[in-house]
Amino acid sequence: MSLRILTTRVSGMNLVILRDRTRQVGELFGLDKLQRTRFITAVSEIARNTVQYAGEGNVVFLFDSGDAPGSTQHLTAQVSDKGPGIKDLPGVLAGGINSKGQVPLGIAGSKRLVDQFSIESPGDGGTVVTMSMALPRSAARLSGADVASRVDQLARRKPQSPMEELEQQNRDMLYTLEELRLKQQELQVADVRKNQFLSTLAHELRGPLGTLHMTLEVLKRKTDIDAADLAKRCEVMGRQTQQLANLVNDLMDVTRVTLGKVELEKKSVEVNELVSQAVEMSEWAIKAKEHEVAVALHDGPLWIHGDTTRLKQVLCNLLQNAARYTPQRGTIDISVRREAAYAVVKVADTGIGIEPDILPHVFDLFVQGAPGGTSGNQGGLGVGLTLVRKLTEDHAGTVSASSAGTGKGSQFTVTLPLASAPA
Repeated sequence: MSLRILTTRVSGMNLVILRDRTRQVGELFGLDKLQRTRFITAVSEIARNTVQYAGEGNVVFLFDSGDAPGSTQHLTAQVSDKGPGIKDLPGVLAGGINSKGQVPLGIAGSKRLVDQFSIESPGDGGTVVTMSMALPRSAARLSGADVASRVDQLARRKPQSPMEELEQQNRDMLYTLEELRLKQQELQVADVRKNQFLSTLAHELRGPLGTLHMTLEVLKRKTDIDAADLAKRCEVMGRQTQQLANLVNDLMDVTRVTLGKVELEKKSVEVNELVSQAVEMSEWAIKAKEHEVAVALHDGPLWIHGDTTRLKQVLCNLLQNAARYTPQRGTIDISVRREAAYAVVKVADTGIGIEPDILPHVFDLFVQGAPGGTSGNQGGLGVGLTLVRKLTEDHAGTVSASSAGTGKGSQFTVTLPLASAPA
């Protein structure tokens, strides 16, 4: 459902006022700072084109709340004029030279700045450019009453003077430059992690592939192999094949979950039972390193609405991580409790802990700790905790990690909203 916010005139005299109005609309309706800068720039460029080619026009700001609950909300600006129109629309959208020998970068550049862009320019004249920005998922969902309240606030706001607008543009530019610098740093870190992941993947694949190759060579050369030896070597090949299958499944899982292609089969699930089953499924990893496990379940049933298989995957990943990163004969504590309208599951261990610089990124893809560090690669591809976070969020829950530092263990807390008990 689209709701009109306001309409303002476009002319050479009020371009400064239009920038200010666009900023106010973006701020009141929930665009973040970088989005506002992009939106203001796009609207300003199209408005400038309108003045240059048509003399004047109108801008209508609209709010689209989405057709269904949970759908993306959009803020839209529609700039229209009664000018001569655009004859070579594909060329203009591509940034080509127009009939005056100019390169109208305003349209092509604005298209790259917004999330949705469309332009209509019929042959008999007039142009309508529609630009939309998707509100962040963290933005509050707005009802018709909320929109009306914000429109009322807009009506009471005073426009900035040209000097104030110039100062605001400078601040926006500085902010954008800082954002670009941070994005560049993030890309550099992501590139390093990608290279580390490829190295880890090669290492993880080389082991089972090498064993399989060696076993096949032995079988090829040893023509008089007895039944017992053959059975033993087949068992080795089976284990290595399963290891390869696990690696591939982990990669496919994290890809599907990250892209939102996992369909959850939700039903009523009891948390105490879920934890007990996860502990049983992870027993092999716990016994392999002779850990002591303490399980403290909640006194009564705690019902949630979720996918049993995926929630077990969340808990098993946490338990198996605790077993993997805890030295021989360590301790793992699992507790279940209720906090207000939530079920809380904590998995704590006496393991190697998490370095302070890794802790904020521990749920990021392929993060396994610094090479050579105490929390460095202990096997696996570093995708388990990413799956934990994504699947927990898909159940409207949260997951957090804490650690007192290197060698002082770690604690992971999963919080899930409670649901009514099944009939």
